[in-house]
Amino acid sequence: MKATHLLLRIVLFAAAMTMATALCAQVPAEQGTASRNVWDGVYSQEQAGRGRTAYNISCSSCHRPDLSGFEGVLRGEKFMDRWREDSLDSLFSMIKRSMPRNDPGSLASDTYADIVAYILQQNEFPSGTTELKPEALKDIQVTGKNGAEPLPAGALVQTYGCVQQDPENNWVISKATNATRTRNPDKSSDADLKLAEAKTPGKRTFRLVDAAFYHPERYKDRLVEAKGFLVPDPTEGLSVTSLAPLSVSCP
Repeated sequence: MKATHLLLRIVLFAAAMTMATALCAQVPAEQGTASRNVWDGVYSQEQAGRGRTAYNISCSSCHRPDLSGFEGVLRGEKFMDRWREDSLDSLFSMIKRSMPRNDPGSLASDTYADIVAYILQQNEFPSGTTELKPEALKDIQVTGKNGAEPLPAGALVQTYGCVQQDPENNWVISKATNATRTRNPDKSSDADLKLAEAKTPGKRTFRLVDAAFYHPERYKDRLVEAKGFLVPDPTEGLSVTSLAPLSVSCP
């Protein structure tokens, strides 16, 4: 039931965001713990060459030799809107988990890293003298040339804050941390939730959109992890996909 509800929410939300593609949610992008970014020369030209060969063999039949397949999601503005303000590990993991379409996960991890290097090259990120290694991807952030930017409307994000009601009795997350990218719409692991209890309270407020299914009243004045799609109008909000309580009360 929950999976069906979430799938319906995703489909409906995607349709709504199609009507609002010109909008950008003015939610500050919080940098993760990444120590480098894609402008630091994180792959080598030789590696990108191997990646091109692997891409042409395993990926180009769907994504086309020039990366223009599926409306060009692997290059240019669409690539950046989908992956910026996140680590390269998210891109790598998605490719490894789902590609090639007829045999996902069948390539060696280093080959998937080579393909990521080729994608970076085709998006005109500079090369360097060292190769991209799978174990280093979590420490490399995807950003625009001018640094972090507000996340786009429709981005799937997570935040931590207090469940409360505003003066109009609408449910909100107050004292919330800045929203960060996530690729998992569901509750995080118990271990991650435990770590989140140590987070410093933030200053943001997000209204909860279509939250009744997740029963925010059960968590009133509790600290929670909230996940959802960014909604920019009329105020910052989340179209909720998950509410998970932490074992501490609101500060």
